[in-house]
Amino acid sequence: MITPHAYFLAIATCLLLPISFAQARMVTQIVPTLTITEEYQDNYFQTGSDTFEEWTTSYELGFTLGFLKKRSKIYLAYNPEYTDYKNQNERNSLDQNASLSAAYQVTKHTSAKADISYDGHDGNNTGASWEHSASASVDSQLTKTVKTSLAYDFSNSFDQQLRTGDYKEHQTHNASTSIHKAFGPRNSMGANFSYATDNYKNSDADEYESYEPSAFLTYWFSRRDGVETNIEYESKEFDTDAGNDYETVAGDIRYIRKFTRHFDGYVKYRHYMSDKEDGDHIIYHPSTGIDWDITEDAGISIGVGILFHDWDNDKGDSTDPFLDLNAYKVFNLSPKGSLTITGSSSYDASDDEAASLGYNISYQAGFSLSYLLARRLSSQLFGSYELQQFKETVDRRDDTYEIGGGLTWNPLKWLQVSANATHTNFKTDDASREDYKDNTITIFVRFVPERPIRPDKMPSRKSLEKELFD
Repeated sequence: MITPHAYFLAIATCLLLPISFAQARMVTQIVPTLTITEEYQDNYFQTGSDTFEEWTTSYELGFTLGFLKKRSKIYLAYNPEYTDYKNQNERNSLDQNASLSAAYQVTKHTSAKADISYDGHDGNNTGASWEHSASASVDSQLTKTVKTSLAYDFSNSFDQQLRTGDYKEHQTHNASTSIHKAFGPRNSMGANFSYATDNYKNSDADEYESYEPSAFLTYWFSRRDGVETNIEYESKEFDTDAGNDYETVAGDIRYIRKFTRHFDGYVKYRHYMSDKEDGDHIIYHPSTGIDWDITEDAGISIGVGILFHDWDNDKGDSTDPFLDLNAYKVFNLSPKGSLTITGSSSYDASDDEAASLGYNISYQAGFSLSYLLARRLSSQLFGSYELQQFKETVDRRDDTYEIGGGLTWNPLKWLQVSANATHTNFKTDDASREDYKDNTITIFVRFVPERPIRPDKMPSRKSLEKELFD
């Protein structure tokens, strides 16, 4: 198994070698921080019966080092943390955490980024998750109308498995490349290819290897009328002999009618075919909907349609209503507050978190509301909902609700106090897992002598969804 340290060294070396610190003026800053956190959880092991209360106190001494130049930015962090458990003294530990973020403008039209994180919480104890991760990307504008991208993500984690609820260690790799070409003011076409693997430390039914090429075309034949089409292919092979390997081909075509600059309606048809060892599965999916203020990374798209299933096995043909949802938007309510919403839906031959369970339909939606109550007092309210339905190998439905909020007070320039509460409710009709409710209260005090050289990363859809759903 490849260690995260190897990825850390390889990516950091490739990214940082071109940077000459002798050139141009560089700003350097080192900032120590001290964070004391007290957390209470009334259902630490997330079980439906015999709930277990736990209080933990952690002391984290952090050091951040930043280098900022005209063409490069590097941010290093080292955060040793001691965690003290009130009831589980055998888990008391001193953990070493480290991270690196870097960006480099290779040429005028080519940029590179890398993020590496080492999580020192690597004890294989049920109820405690950890993750080592690394990612790198290169984006290039080859010509005025052609752009390409290369990306790689690695994760070695110990977390709760969706299928069984057990905590297991596994390693994922995901590499992707894409090329996009624009022709005309609003017309574009492109192709993408991705390769992914998921390998468990101990053999597991959810291990897989997949290949996925795809292509798209968007063409406007008048100022108000356009068409959009996509085609994709996926091959997924499992490491076990359960006979779950499959190939899928899917394509859609969408007619778009623009009503205003930021609002349009559409009619869409998607055709989906899955070839499995135990029989084919075909879906006929007509739908209609609206788009509001759609851009490359923000907007709201909602469609309603029906999935007509044609099963070539012992499952009878059926129909499912389906809400086609793709939403991410930030609403600036006032100079003091903002609301961010996100939502998506999908159906696929398998879910990456529980690949062996087969065909599934999933929905997720969430929000984050922040508001400045006073000059030094801010508040946050957040919530999320996830639905996953598995209808092929099992008849299973999982619902997860989460709501929470908190206050952050900055009485002094170098002092921050925060209190947060979260309620989680998980329901399932699967016999192998239990329903559970969990309430968590967290209070932390942070001492920061000065603002780090690099401010916190700008909020993004990826970071919001990781915070709400992971």
